[in-house]
Amino acid sequence: MRLIFFLFSLSLFFSCQTNNNDSKTVKSDIVLLSEKINQNPNDVNLILNRVDYNLNLKKYESALFDLNQCLSIDSLNSRCNFLAAFCYFEISKYDQTKSEYGKLALDCIKNSIEIDPDNFLAFSLYGEINIAYGRYKQAIDCFNKSLSKEYNQYKIHHLMGYAFKKLRQDDEAINCFQNSLNINPEYIEPYIELALVYQGMNDTLAETYYLNALKIDSSNVISLYNLALYYQSNFLYNKALETYNLLLAFDAFNANTHYNIGFIHMELDLHDVAVNNFADAIYSNPSFFESYYARGICFETLGNIAQAEVDYKRAIEINPEYNFAIDALENLNKNNLKYK
Repeated sequence: MRLIFFLFSLSLFFSCQTNNNDSKTVKSDIVLLSEKINQNPNDVNLILNRVDYNLNLKKYESALFDLNQCLSIDSLNSRCNFLAAFCYFEISKYDQTKSEYGKLALDCIKNSIEIDPDNFLAFSLYGEINIAYGRYKQAIDCFNKSLSKEYNQYKIHHLMGYAFKKLRQDDEAINCFQNSLNINPEYIEPYIELALVYQGMNDTLAETYYLNALKIDSSNVISLYNLALYYQSNFLYNKALETYNLLLAFDAFNANTHYNIGFIHMELDLHDVAVNNFADAIYSNPSFFESYYARGICFETLGNIAQAEVDYKRAIEINPEYNFAIDALENLNKNNLKYK
């Protein structure tokens, strides 16, 4: 299970101020602003007002168009460089065809910091970009510089903890996650990260932190799934099944959840029940070859050799190098159990 990575998005710095009660007024305002810009094309502050408008709407390409115009007028404007870096980075995360935007983000954020080395937000963004490139030591350095200027950035403490965790420096990671929670006890991400660290240590504190996360958001599927895995790995099958079923209420077509429920039922020798669980996993993800293999084992155990053979073959069709299914099918034939 890969923890869904919780990269800090600086879009939080731009709160949407659109007045939903009067969209016509908003439209008139932006039209008037554009007219002023046309009349004063070198007024950077005017252009930045339109940049803010587009950032509120997450129209990063439109914002970039204006920011590049600003930079052509004033290349030493720290804020313009910072916002351009932010836009380039946001676009690069969601549009894989624009990989060059990552380098442009780096160039702009370095310029911003060189012009204004006291901008803690720039160091925060620089750290996030470094995390995206797997440069965890550099990210930590950036985050330390940012926190030295503004300590109460709970998201930055969390991100620095993530960087330490990737470097397998668990003690430092735990300290950062705790710092984040000390600043904001309602921020869910550090609870999940702490649970994952302790789960890796096989420490019972993992359960405590997952439960704390669920107190904040009872529908958090990451917490529910990993808590269920924790119970399953510790053979607490009743708690695991209960938690997986809670998860299905929020994510009914989670193939991994259905598969894990089936695996538990196999462990409990409830192969007839497990068959249905693996069928649900296959329905949710028709390419889930492990589920075909596991269901084949259940059918073989139940004496349904024909269906077992079908499932083993289907698993091999999807993944011709899946040795478990290959061996199972060979053993089925060797034992003269092949359906006639």
